[in-house]
Amino acid sequence: MTGPAPVADTWGAFRRRSEQAPLCEAARLIGPGGLVVIAPHPDDESIGASGLLVAAEQAGRRVGLAALTDGDASHDFPREALAELRRREQAAAMRALGCGDAPILRLGLPDGGSSRDPGFAGAAGTVAAFLDEIGADTLAAPHPDDPHPDHHAAADLALAVRALRPALRLLFYPVWSLRLADAAPYRGADLTPFRIATDAFAKIRAIACHESQLGTVKALEGRGFVLPDAFIAAHSTGVETVSWAAMPGRPPEPAHFERLYAGDGDPWHVRSSAYEAGKREATIGILGDLRCERALELGCGEGHLTAALATHARQIVAVDRDAGIVERARRVHGDLAGARFVEAAMPRDLPSGPFDLVVLSEVLYFLDEAALGELAQTLRAAMRPGAALLLCNYLGATGTPLSGRDAADVFVSLFGRDLEPVSRAQTDDYLAEHLRFRPRGPEGRADGA
Repeated sequence: MTGPAPVADTWGAFRRRSEQAPLCEAARLIGPGGLVVIAPHPDDESIGASGLLVAAEQAGRRVGLAALTDGDASHDFPREALAELRRREQAAAMRALGCGDAPILRLGLPDGGSSRDPGFAGAAGTVAAFLDEIGADTLAAPHPDDPHPDHHAAADLALAVRALRPALRLLFYPVWSLRLADAAPYRGADLTPFRIATDAFAKIRAIACHESQLGTVKALEGRGFVLPDAFIAAHSTGVETVSWAAMPGRPPEPAHFERLYAGDGDPWHVRSSAYEAGKREATIGILGDLRCERALELGCGEGHLTAALATHARQIVAVDRDAGIVERARRVHGDLAGARFVEAAMPRDLPSGPFDLVVLSEVLYFLDEAALGELAQTLRAAMRPGAALLLCNYLGATGTPLSGRDAADVFVSLFGRDLEPVSRAQTDDYLAEHLRFRPRGPEGRADGA
């Protein structure tokens, strides 16, 4: 299942939405840069974020761990001795996840009272500098509703770091939310849940490293906390939930595009720019020898890419939200056989399918996460099994909440495993991707040609 669900106002509603969330590639959510995980206590990184850590390491991304506390209040035991034990356990768990070389930032805040400590005020700046040091563009922290004061503090810390780094990808992972009743209030209306696969065996090995929390350290027997067996089993399924926090800001309103196109405006120099012409050629080129019956292009502008698509599709429905630019496309390309230019707005107001090819060039980053979810849901219903999806996104600054890479990664992730990569073209300025829509049945088999 993909696409937006009604805003969850209780934890039960969000839990059900999470259970039906698309199973996607963790590397897409992490993006091209590094990853830092905030762990409130040693063991939280193993329980809730192992899938992200393993995926980042396997993808060759830089990985870092920010340890909020050393977990020295879990047992009635000398605190420094317990802290040292738990630091060793955490380092061993990171090695079990294949992240033994990852730097660990130890904030050293008090277990159980991290947000009340004077040092918490400067923690956001420290973590932001840590992100910069390892080249991380993504930060993961416990879900804001995770029922523990240090987990709340970790989520608040992550939000404070994003306030310092507004372009930061922010992901939330649940740990203790299994405790929450369905009627418990939910505070994450701007979160989009995904499911990711993790290496269950590596995760179990990592959790096993935290012996102090498993009741297997003799000196600690009967003196404090032990992870319940049912809790460990619930977190050992091989699938984890990760929620994408919406990027701050609002996408442009329709009037923005009216102003850009007013008076025969060509804001992106698509008529004259050698860069734009080369990008169109490269984008179309990754389709190879694809020939199809019916194509849909969203955000067609004056129709120059539409014209280039004519050799690949017998019929093309080209859409733009601005009436003036649609009329201009009709004038410029009125003799283009099989092409029809239509005024319509993403994400819902689109022509009916079915389509064998859908093209979205330089448009996804003008939407927010909720609109991307609606668009994915709309297109899923409009594409034939086996249809081609062609994306092109600018990799520079876009002046929108989502960058081109962010928007593409969220959009593709919303399809779960129903999109297969075919080919791609990338420069320093743009990324073009050709994907194939293969909707999978309940047993995971791909349908379509």
